[in-house]
Amino acid sequence: AFDLAVPFTGLPPGAPAEIVLRVTDRAGNQVESSAGTIDLPPETPPLVITEVLANPAGPEPGQEFVEVRNVGDGDLSLGGLRLEDSRGADVLPEATLAAGAYALIVPSTFDPGSPRDVPPRAGTLMVPVDTRLGSDGLSNTGEVVRLRMPGTGTEPVISLYGGWVDVSAASAAGKSVHRLTDASCDHPTAWTKPPRVATPGWGTPPP
Repeated sequence: AFDLAVPFTGLPPGAPAEIVLRVTDRAGNQVESSAGTIDLPPETPPLVITEVLANPAGPEPGQEFVEVRNVGDGDLSLGGLRLEDSRGADVLPEATLAAGAYALIVPSTFDPGSPRDVPPRAGTLMVPVDTRLGSDGLSNTGEVVRLRMPGTGTEPVISLYGGWVDVSAASAAGKSVHRLTDASCDHPTAWTKPPRVATPGWGTPPP
C-alpha cells in the first residue's frame, strides 16, 4: 500500500476531468486502470498554511497562531475567508497580504511582545480574530486547521494542516509545526516532525 500525490497543473478550474493510472514496474511491465472521472475544484487564491503553533510557551490560547503565505504574484484580500478547527470557525477581517508575504492569524489577545515566545518578524501582517482560534483554541494533541473560501463551511478548502503532529509534551512548548515547502501537498509527510522552534513570519527553519 502507498500514497501518491500528483499536482495537476494547467487544467482549467471547475472542469470535469478523466484520470487513467498507468503503472510500470522495473521490468517494464505495465498495467492501466479503467478511467475515473473527477470534478476539478474551483479556483482558489494562492494561499498556503505554512506554520501552526498550538502549544505556545506563553498563555494558551492567546499566544497560538496560524501562519499563512501568499505564494502568488499579486496582493490578496483575506477578508471573509474562514479559519476552521475541528469544531468551529473564524471569519477573517479585511486585510491585504502582499505577494510572497506571510500573515499571522491570531487571537485578539495575542501579544507580539511576549517574552516567552519568539516574536513575529517585524512588518508581518497580524490578522486578529476572536479570543480563541476556531471554536476553543487549537488542541496540543493535534487538530485539523483549514483555510476555507468564504461562505457557510461547505466551500472549497484552500489549504489545510491535518493535526498530524502531537505537540503536547512539555519539551514542545513554544515549538510549532512547519510546512516543509510551500508547494507541498496537504499530507502528513509535508510537515515537520518533531516540532521545531517557532518562526512567526520568518519562513521555515533549516533542518
